Amino acid sequence: METKTKLYYDPSAGRNKTNAQEYLIFHIPGNPGLIPYYDPFLSTLHTLLESTPALQNSNFHICGHSLLGFEASEDDAQRPPELAGLERQIDFINGCLYDRVDEVRQKTGGITPKVILMGHSVGTYILLEIIRRHRKQIEVVGHQDFDLIGGILLFPTITHLARSPSGIVASALLRIPGSAHIGSAIVKVLTYFIPTDFFNRLVRLIMRFPEHAARTTTALIKSPIGVKEALFLAKDEMDMITHDKWGEEIWGAATDPGTNKGDTIHSNLVFFWGSHDAWVAQETRDELIRARGYRDSLKKRKSSWSLSSDHDWKPTMLVDEGKIPHGFCLKHSEIVADYVREWVEAIIDNDNEI
Repeated sequence: METKTKLYYDPSAGRNKTNAQEYLIFHIPGNPGLIPYYDPFLSTLHTLLESTPALQNSNFHICGHSLLGFEASEDDAQRPPELAGLERQIDFINGCLYDRVDEVRQKTGGITPKVILMGHSVGTYILLEIIRRHRKQIEVVGHQDFDLIGGILLFPTITHLARSPSGIVASALLRIPGSAHIGSAIVKVLTYFIPTDFFNRLVRLIMRFPEHAARTTTALIKSPIGVKEALFLAKDEMDMITHDKWGEEIWGAATDPGTNKGDTIHSNLVFFWGSHDAWVAQETRDELIRARGYRDSLKKRKSSWSLSSDHDWKPTMLVDEGKIPHGFCLKHSEIVADYVREWVEAIIDNDNEI
């Protein structure tokens, strides 16, 4: 079974093509890094953004790309030469982002879009590293290839992953020598003789997954190295995602109001955690919020969202007040897409005021 490695949602044919501002929303998946898990989420977000009255003068190009090694294909030519750790994934996704910016330029007659990054789980760690690299490039060459105006981090796993409830268990298992190869081999043996279509129905029945999630999970398990890559990457995540490694290039100076758009990215970051996320230790989450962010309320801001500049230009950090799970893309795409639509609108409003 093959599945898509890229998802694209271009502006509708009837949108304003001459005076509209072009925006690229680039989504980075979590682990396992198959972008089709996010198809209902991204398509719903696209529909919501295009139907928002305040955004009618904006064209939205939404896209995402699977992580390296999760190409669910039997074609040997598409397989990476070796398993990819977190640093290689950052390099790969950073390259994909620049490719998508170039594609939007080609589609719009040379117009460079403003970029909003979006990530889920380990994709949020990759997102912050891409922002760091982007700002470093500005410092070195004195200009930017595109205007990176904000980021939305969904269920972020950016510090001390191994201290989370699931991370404690996973890190112990993944420290077994050869765990990625052993785990992958066990899955292969257990599923090799099960026909793909029948296995897909089993996943839907046993896991109670919707069709898109069952199909993507089946593609992952039946792919040449997908399970092995997922386990290998997870081990690297446990080793690398530890302390808060970023400085002013992400969080901003404590009282810096910003002097230009390149200096204000930290005020246009929105973090959204689950209330009880098994992949996030609550104490490390709360410590990060106290040190780096401004904790806001979903209920208070639901009716009229904005990103305020009254809190030392700190990122807005939110904790879900409901029960949205870490793997929201399986069954909770619509509610999260509705939140994200509000945050995209707030980021654009904030950018326009600078």
